[in-house]
Amino acid sequence: MSFVGKILVVVQVILSVCFMGFAGAVYTAQNNWRAESKKLEGNLKNIQTSMAELESEYSNYKTETTQKVNDALSEAQKAKAANKLLEQQSKSYQNQLETVRAERDTSVAQAETTGEEAKFRRQESGRQRVVNKTLHNTVNDLRAKIKNLEDTIFTQSIREKNLVAKQNKLLNELKYLNKIVANLGVDPKDPAIAGMQSPPPAVEGLILNTKKDKRNGTKFVEVSLGSDDGLSKGHQLFVYRFGTKANGNRPKYLGKIELVYVDPDKAVGTVIDAAKNGVIEKGDHVNSKL
Repeated sequence: MSFVGKILVVVQVILSVCFMGFAGAVYTAQNNWRAESKKLEGNLKNIQTSMAELESEYSNYKTETTQKVNDALSEAQKAKAANKLLEQQSKSYQNQLETVRAERDTSVAQAETTGEEAKFRRQESGRQRVVNKTLHNTVNDLRAKIKNLEDTIFTQSIREKNLVAKQNKLLNELKYLNKIVANLGVDPKDPAIAGMQSPPPAVEGLILNTKKDKRNGTKFVEVSLGSDDGLSKGHQLFVYRFGTKANGNRPKYLGKIELVYVDPDKAVGTVIDAAKNGVIEKGDHVNSKL
């Protein structure tokens, strides 16, 4: 084979390859265009469906809007008729107002003729109201005072009855006791009998303060107990102090006091028995029983 023939064979092969590639490209492009066409057709159908839905909605909206417009026109007609009726009523009221004004002017003229007399009567009535109010307030104050006095009298009468009953009871008891004392042959005025009293209740308190009289050496102590605790003048209390751990916390006896002055919440006593090895101080304890 000649050289030219070889070249032609090569060219033919190259052209065949090119045509095959071109054919493949055309086939691929055809498939792509077909797919794109189907996609566009689907989009078109969707758009057409949306258009149909929008046309349906627009038709419904148009119908509803038309109905609303018709209703609004009907309401406007009714409002126009009502406005016309109101205008007629306004004219009627205006005529009535003119009539009332005329009657008012007539009444004012009549009132002016009797104005001075009415003014005098008003002034007199005002003065009388002031007097009546003052009298009314005075009567109310007197009634309140009378009510308070009646309540006080009633309360005092009940208290008086109770006191009289209590006094009668005490007098009867005193007579009975005097009879018993007389039968026993004891003189009630005997100092030993007069000083007798019931023993103090079981109480416990503290020494609040101590003070010594420089003139006679009597030592006074103030305790945290009083008549509210059942104590009275003449009662005797014992004074002691708590011990330490060294002696087993045993209390230490410091002496005995006798109350000479009693308040509801505290009392004052004098030392009648002092321990030789202890001094009563603030903070010590007092007890009615050892």
